[in-house]
Amino acid sequence: MHTLVDAHCHLNSPLFAGRLDAVLARAHAAGVTRVVVPAWDEESAHRALALAEAYPGIYPAVGLHPWFADAVPNLDWLPALLDHPAVIAVGEIGIDTSAATDPALQEEVYRAQLTLAAERDLPIVLHAHRGWDRLLAGLYDFPTVRGVAHAFSASREVLDLCVRRGLYISFAGMVTRRNSRRAHEAAQHVPLDRLLLETDAPYMAMKDLPAEHSEPACLTRVLDFVAALRGESADHLVPHLWHNAQTLFRWRSGTIR
Repeated sequence: MHTLVDAHCHLNSPLFAGRLDAVLARAHAAGVTRVVVPAWDEESAHRALALAEAYPGIYPAVGLHPWFADAVPNLDWLPALLDHPAVIAVGEIGIDTSAATDPALQEEVYRAQLTLAAERDLPIVLHAHRGWDRLLAGLYDFPTVRGVAHAFSASREVLDLCVRRGLYISFAGMVTRRNSRRAHEAAQHVPLDRLLLETDAPYMAMKDLPAEHSEPACLTRVLDFVAALRGESADHLVPHLWHNAQTLFRWRSGTIR
């Protein structure tokens, strides 16, 4: 049976504390049986790992977000966490030139984490904002590293560059908003075998839904909206989305933890 994967949701956020049982019950009722939970620093990485040990269907990614490269430039904590058997990716990592963090340090931290991903044959979960040239340049220096560009909202030109490099493209709740025109165009044109969906809850608002009210069950809103943009049915997309997630994260076919 094909079910839905929320490819990026911060269940490790304090905003979900105390209500995870209900959130996950609603997710399963909506058909969302797997959730990729990325970290942004060491503390959030430990929370993601604890969730994976407590709940089935939660898959942690651990890494240092570019917003925090100044605060935690030392990555000594990361290799041991990446070796935890529950970890499926390095993330979220990347470059964000709109952030106050020193750009040179961001790039240093990004490339250090690409090295760790290459050594462990783990995919990466990418955050990028106005830093695509440097992000893609780093990826071309690590040709074996696979990954996903999360919450994609860049131009068609950037989309083509990402697909050419072999990245998966994930669309978040933002794609449902009327003014997200670049995300709309990208969602229409991304190849079906590169498409993933996410909520980026609880930090990404959707149309008629504040960010703090978003949760994995709301992935069906993203699915329906993207399917309509593409002129396809949601039922048509679901098995492709499942296959893409399996391929990227190397889950065994047909298994649900």
